Amino acid sequence: TPGLAPKVAVTETTLSDFFARVIVHENGRINLQNLVRPDAAAVTAAAAQPPASAPAVGAAVVPQAAQPSVLTGLEPVINVGPVALINGKVFFSDRFIKPNYSANLSQLTGRLSAFSSVAPQGQAQLADLELRGRAEGTASLEILGKVNPLATPLALDVKGIVRDLELPPLSPYTIKYAGHGIERGKLSVDVAYLVLPSGQLTASNKVVLNQLTFGEKVEGAPASLPVKLAVALLSDRNGVIDINLPISGSLNDPQFSLGQIIFKVIVNLVVKAITAPFSLLASAFGGGGDELSSVSFALGSSTLMPQPHAGLDKVARALSERPALKMTVVGTASLEAERDAYKQERLRALMVSEKRRAMLAGSASAAEAGATLAVGDAEIPALLKDVYKRADIAKPRNLAGVASELTTAEMEALLLANIPVTEDAMRELAVQRGVAVKDYLSAQKLPVERLFLGAAKAVASDPKWSPRAELSLAN
Repeated sequence: TPGLAPKVAVTETTLSDFFARVIVHENGRINLQNLVRPDAAAVTAAAAQPPASAPAVGAAVVPQAAQPSVLTGLEPVINVGPVALINGKVFFSDRFIKPNYSANLSQLTGRLSAFSSVAPQGQAQLADLELRGRAEGTASLEILGKVNPLATPLALDVKGIVRDLELPPLSPYTIKYAGHGIERGKLSVDVAYLVLPSGQLTASNKVVLNQLTFGEKVEGAPASLPVKLAVALLSDRNGVIDINLPISGSLNDPQFSLGQIIFKVIVNLVVKAITAPFSLLASAFGGGGDELSSVSFALGSSTLMPQPHAGLDKVARALSERPALKMTVVGTASLEAERDAYKQERLRALMVSEKRRAMLAGSASAAEAGATLAVGDAEIPALLKDVYKRADIAKPRNLAGVASELTTAEMEALLLANIPVTEDAMRELAVQRGVAVKDYLSAQKLPVERLFLGAAKAVASDPKWSPRAELSLAN
């Protein structure tokens, strides 16, 4: 009727054994985009152009008879009754990815309740959606929620579940973006997408990867990420990776791309696994961050202080839960920064030796004397005197050639002045620090074949350096 919007009503529809073909072409365009007519502005502008003598080959020709609704400016009113879907198939091909990827969705059965292009009171009415089927013949697929295909702007609230999707067929994607194909693994996904009429998207993506195993690097791949280490960091002792990817944004933002955001989140997770592995481990084991990547020591000492034990306990637990990981410990020391402190520690060690010798000469057992001993302030003068007597150093003498009596402070100063401090001594200190950490982790029942002692490092002058052993992870 002239002046009135066209109306279309479909009371009830059943699609049985239907088939759909979805193709992503080499240029990234989806074939379904060709089903959408040009927008009204483009059609009107084309109609206003003077006719050419002959259209160019392949140019779009818009018949005047096809434009009544564009010219009237009235949107059609479309009402669709319940739609039943029975045993449908969707065949998907991605030719944008090299090598190409294809996937089949089958046994698609479900229903979509009635919906309309008319929005009463300005708010689109969402239809109930229920769809179940199979992905690649092995994985179960379920989509439940509310949607209106005719709503403008888009509005939906849906949840999707995929269980046990075999991952090797996805190798074309992992080769393109990570440089490695997939040899084995399964994927289960729980997603929830809420799109408000304002265009605001809130989404959750719970991804569970089971027994994910990457192959060797593919030569000539456009990218290469150390995904094997990432898998070792993310997998628990059962070979399961459990990831939550919350996403939000506005669909009205031209820069917003859901696929790019999901990919960016995953890549960032892999990069974090490589560049800050201890932060990733800490998030699963009570925090701690990158501070777990090193163990602090007192200047000149290789004795583990009580404070680092909590961090090392977290590291031990993380390694226990991730049996594919190996740990390397590298001790460090600095001659310039630790010279005086090293001398003090060596002198204290000599006093401990004198105390142990005295205990063995008395009634103490070997076990008691061999235990970790402390030196109290009250014991220092006597022990220093014993160390001084035993020391093979030049000692002050009077005119008669008799050894001079020295005060405690004088003996201490003379002993300290005669304790050598060399680069070799610093390397040995660094080695002892690495051994202390390795032994502590081994005592937490970690297999020694997964613990390695790296080459000790003597650090040159560096104001930011502090005495420590550094930890690194590998698969």
